[in-house]
Amino acid sequence: MSVTLDKKRILVTRPKHQAGHLCELITAQGGQAIAFPTIEIQPVKDLDKNLSRSNALSEYDFVIFVSRNAVKLAFDHYLNLASLPEHITVFAIGAGTAEALSDLKIMNVIHAGVQADSEALLHLSEMQKERLTGKKVLIIRGVGGREYLADNLKKRGASVDYAEVYKRCLPGYDVKNSHKIWQDIKPDAIVITSNDGLSNLLRLVPETDQPQLFATPLVLMSARSDNLAKELGFVSVTGIAIEKNDEGLLSALLDLLGE
Repeated sequence: MSVTLDKKRILVTRPKHQAGHLCELITAQGGQAIAFPTIEIQPVKDLDKNLSRSNALSEYDFVIFVSRNAVKLAFDHYLNLASLPEHITVFAIGAGTAEALSDLKIMNVIHAGVQADSEALLHLSEMQKERLTGKKVLIIRGVGGREYLADNLKKRGASVDYAEVYKRCLPGYDVKNSHKIWQDIKPDAIVITSNDGLSNLLRLVPETDQPQLFATPLVLMSARSDNLAKELGFVSVTGIAIEKNDEGLLSALLDLLGE
């Protein structure tokens, strides 16, 4: 007999424009997906200096896109296919980001597969010191974020710039609606896809409902998020997606809650 999410209520905290596919997967497995975005993606108001000038990419050897949002916002506001000189090698943090580039007809993208993090990208042969020394690298990302990737690229001899094309904002919620989720719906599990999303969740849940929040099982993308959850006060069981995509999150949910 196959494992399903029979009638399990799953809170999905992905940004609104990225939650649809995971919600469909949960529903197909018999679960109830509750969309509760804890991050809103917005373009930065000021044009990024590393992308706004003409022929902005011509001076770089490598361009790294760190997320689907980086691809979307960069090409929505700054770039077009003609912006990518032939000599540039394009990298993506993982298979999902590479797929977003492929949708724009940008092929031959080098990526870190389903692990989709800086650590995996840095293990690629193209990211080793003998390939990086003297190279100019542009990392296209959101405002802020980890410095781990850039720090390691610099240690391996590359010069690194950022192009920050979006920001992560806290969505606005009516306190009564948020309270209703915990008092009436009572989720069986919460899907978290970033540390920012996890931190924002705590800010969006009324203090009176936080004991229930802290006891609700979590499905996470990384051990770093698991550590943060414990630091914030979560005492629930957790599952970590092996594949860093919607299918991986669903698999972790089935392992955690499946019947």
